[in-house]
Amino acid sequence: MANAAEAPHLYVLPSALADVSRAIVELVERVRPSVVQVRAHGRGVGAGVVWDGGGLIVTNHHVVGDERGPFQVVLADGRSVPGQVVAWHPAADLALMSVPVAGLQAATFGDSGRLRVGQLVFAIGHPWGQPGVVTAGIVSGTGDVPVRWGGRPVELIRSDVRLAPGNSGGPLIDAEGRVTGINSMIFGGDLSVAIPSNLVQRWLDGLRARDRAA
Repeated sequence: MANAAEAPHLYVLPSALADVSRAIVELVERVRPSVVQVRAHGRGVGAGVVWDGGGLIVTNHHVVGDERGPFQVVLADGRSVPGQVVAWHPAADLALMSVPVAGLQAATFGDSGRLRVGQLVFAIGHPWGQPGVVTAGIVSGTGDVPVRWGGRPVELIRSDVRLAPGNSGGPLIDAEGRVTGINSMIFGGDLSVAIPSNLVQRWLDGLRARDRAA
C-alpha cells in the first residue's frame, strides 16, 4: 500500500480556483452586453445575440415564427426597442432581426469546428423570463439531425448546460468568450442543443452576398 508521500498530489491551490472564478466572471461580463431579450406577442420570451453593432440580432426562428413583428427587444442596458425580422431560415431554426439602435456591442463569433467533447461552455439567456441567467457545462457531443439544409443534415452541438424556455436564441460561448453556437430547444430530441456558429456565419454571409448583388 502506498504511503501518503507516494500518493498522487491532487490538491488545488485556493488561489488557482479564485483565478478561474474571476476569469469566468470577466468572461460573462464581457459577453452579456451582446445578449438581448426578444419578446414576441403570443409566443413568450426568447433571447438573441448582437451580430452587428448597427442593430442586427441573431435569434431562433421558432422564437419569432414567420411574423415580421414588430417585436420588443430588451437590450442589455434595459432599454426596450421595437425589433423587425428581416430574414429567417426555418430549416436551420435561425432568424435575423433589426432594431433601430446603433452602437450596440457585437458578440465575437468563434469557430465551432474546433469544439471538442469535454470542452467547457456557457449559456446566457432568460429562462422563464429571468434576465441574463448563466449556466455552465461541457460539450457532450455533436451530431446530425434529420433536417436537411443545402442537401446536408444540420449538425448540432450537444452539451449539458442547463436550458429552459427563454434560453432559445441565446449564445453558447466557449471559455474565451466566443459565441460557438446559438442555443435551440427544438432539435434532436435533446434539451441542450445549439446551432453551430459556423453554420450561422455561413447563412449570414450568404445574406450579405445577396444584399450586395441586389
